[in-house]
Amino acid sequence: MSKQKSVCSWQYSGGSEQYTVSSTQLAVMVPILSNWKWLCNLLLLGVIFLSSCVEKIDFPLNRGVEKLIVAGQVNDLDETQFIYLSETTSRDREPLLSGAYFVINDLPRPVIGANVMLKSSGGRIWTYSMTKPGTYELPYFGGLVAGESYYVEISVEGRVYRSEPELFNSIIGTDKLSYTFDRGVFKNQPETGFISIQTEVTLPEQVGDYYLRWDVDEVYFWDLTFFPNPFNKAPPLCFVYDFPDPERITLLNGDLLNRPGGVSTQVVAERIVDQSFLSRHYFNIRQTSISKPAYEYWRKVRELVNNTGSVFDTPPAPIRGNVNNVNDADEVVLGYIEIANVDVTRIFTTKADVPFFIEEVCTYSPTRRLDDYPKTCLFCSEFKNSSGEYPLWWFDP
Repeated sequence: MSKQKSVCSWQYSGGSEQYTVSSTQLAVMVPILSNWKWLCNLLLLGVIFLSSCVEKIDFPLNRGVEKLIVAGQVNDLDETQFIYLSETTSRDREPLLSGAYFVINDLPRPVIGANVMLKSSGGRIWTYSMTKPGTYELPYFGGLVAGESYYVEISVEGRVYRSEPELFNSIIGTDKLSYTFDRGVFKNQPETGFISIQTEVTLPEQVGDYYLRWDVDEVYFWDLTFFPNPFNKAPPLCFVYDFPDPERITLLNGDLLNRPGGVSTQVVAERIVDQSFLSRHYFNIRQTSISKPAYEYWRKVRELVNNTGSVFDTPPAPIRGNVNNVNDADEVVLGYIEIANVDVTRIFTTKADVPFFIEEVCTYSPTRRLDDYPKTCLFCSEFKNSSGEYPLWWFDP
């Protein structure tokens, strides 16, 4: 499978305000877990695109001592690597100047001015650059080397944090994708048309000692309304980026299987069929080979989601990540940094594949008033995550 480029972003909200961070798919963002009460599960899809995609997750924060939030992944794709740094709220937080007023809110604030480095067991060092508040990038650093371990070191305000070293594992499965359409009860909605995306993954040729996770993002072409004009000029291109099933966490533990080279079937995403299926609709599946500790981290997140029903619910217990203060082992640091082998495969549908009727809401009619058209029929920018440019892989065979 060829290695692909991908970028995505996430948006958090606390109360009525918002805080936005970006990641690779299906960056890949990782779950950020509050050590007190709250779980905020950020799925990496992906990460996974050249344009940004946003998933909004609301969560309240316990106002205590400020906690560092670290999120990111280092992988072997030919893409920019991202680390995201922020801090939770606290009782002693200084107010922010907003317009002519100082305000206090419960939103995480980006960490500015940190020194972030990636280090390998082979003695190599790469330095990230802050491109915007809280976002640190390492562009096209050359990739990971099989058999070497890597960790991220973060220095901020005299404190030093390190992620636990993780070995880059070149072992990964091979995805063969398919989809099915069905109609029935879907997420408590009766008589609903939906699509299921599956993979028949060919397992590595070894017994155990590998751990896999799948993330999925989607990109679809959106037909803006074509209004007749003297020059017969078509409306601008519009590509929309999103996550079809953001709360799904698909995992495979090779230690539980004894089938070297065998096949395992996994459902990696399901979503409702809507107007986004009127044109070409891509699903980008990101298979990630991770370490055993990373697998256990995601397994616990999935367990909490399944037990409570949603990533928005209160988890029964905290989950620690793999980042620590080197001089204070008792300090709680939130989040996880993965060292991962990633492979991206894609599958798409067209209108002809869908066995259901889909209403075409953007079709032009001379008797239709302009304000009768949904705004998304008129402006691509009405979608939170959209672009007027073709993804680089759109026409790949």
